[in-house]
Amino acid sequence: MSLKRKSIIGILVAAVIIIAIAIIGKSTLTGFKTYTIRKTKFESIITAKGEIQGKNAILISFPDELKHRDLRIHEFQIKDIIQEGSIVKKGDWVASLDKDNITQQIQYNNDDLERRLADFNDAKIDTAIELTNLREEMKEFKYELEYRELELEQAKYESPAYQRKVKVSFNKTVRQIEKKKRDYELRRLYLAARTKRRQDWYNYSLQRDSLLKKALIAADIVAPNDGIMMYARTRNGRKIRVGDHVNQWNPTIATLPDMTTPVSETFIEEIQITKINIGDSATITIDALPGKIYNGVISKIANIGQEIAGFESNVFHVLIQLNGSDPELKPAMTSNNNIIIHSLQDVITIPRECLFAENGNNFVYLKKAGEIYKHPVISGMENETVVVIESGLSMQDKILFSPPEKEKVIESTENIASK
Repeated sequence: MSLKRKSIIGILVAAVIIIAIAIIGKSTLTGFKTYTIRKTKFESIITAKGEIQGKNAILISFPDELKHRDLRIHEFQIKDIIQEGSIVKKGDWVASLDKDNITQQIQYNNDDLERRLADFNDAKIDTAIELTNLREEMKEFKYELEYRELELEQAKYESPAYQRKVKVSFNKTVRQIEKKKRDYELRRLYLAARTKRRQDWYNYSLQRDSLLKKALIAADIVAPNDGIMMYARTRNGRKIRVGDHVNQWNPTIATLPDMTTPVSETFIEEIQITKINIGDSATITIDALPGKIYNGVISKIANIGQEIAGFESNVFHVLIQLNGSDPELKPAMTSNNNIIIHSLQDVITIPRECLFAENGNNFVYLKKAGEIYKHPVISGMENETVVVIESGLSMQDKILFSPPEKEKVIESTENIASK
């Protein structure tokens, strides 16, 4: 093989190697997944599970007949309750409270009623007998007074000393009869008061008997209106159930929600509650109605947090009112609430995985003119998926989702403030 031919072959081999290296290098750069910069709408949201309810509802509560203090029963246990979600008509039975305490009190009161009736009757009889005896005594003194008057009339023909003696006896009899009248009146008032007390105690037991019998009927609770039966919640957030107790301080047993104005009832943890305000917008989706999205606004935020099972910290009760109604919405449907706390239009956002940090400085891997640059940026607000870029990138720039090999990265010298 001639020297000239060998040189040509060597040049061709070198050219092939160079072309291969260029192709491989290009394919390596083009093999990275990139994101093209564009302006989008940015939203920062708080997500919370909730439950659909009616903004207004008719309460099925602890009956007024059971709140009277003379019943001497402070709380009642729920013995039975209709299934949640049942459609009820006005007057339909919905729940029963424990009647054992009521029937026991009725028995005790019947014993009191019999005893107090006997005491009242005895007091009336004793009063009649005693006052009759006192009136008879007063009659005897009247006869004595008539005798003294006659004696005084005859004494005017006697000596002065005898007249004085008769006068003294007459005056004494007058004083005695006046005292008898006063004693009679005082005794009459005392006996009347004693009899009135016995009558009052009897009337109290009689009234209590009526209250207890009404309470026995009221322990079977009926629906005050037509609607869908929904259980109330206890103080720790769970729904009421058989075996729970209700009283006048915790009276609600169930509700009949009015679904013409639906709301999503949710709970927000205390670490996030300061981020939301009444009037903030929200989007709501319903697990049972896939594909439907509802808009709403926050209409109520509780002033005081509470402990609820399933949360690590205190939570605040929040109501989100839906815009409009939908006949497909039913009480107790599970909702997914996205509360919008920040909304920006036409801003540059990038996926969170495209943003990197080093020594407290943020940067991206910018692909430009076939090269990859480690390019600084200034980031702003972010949510679970994207980050707002305030400076450093322009429309149609391309950035990498993952870092390339270090030897393929060029340090950028651009001033991000100029972006």
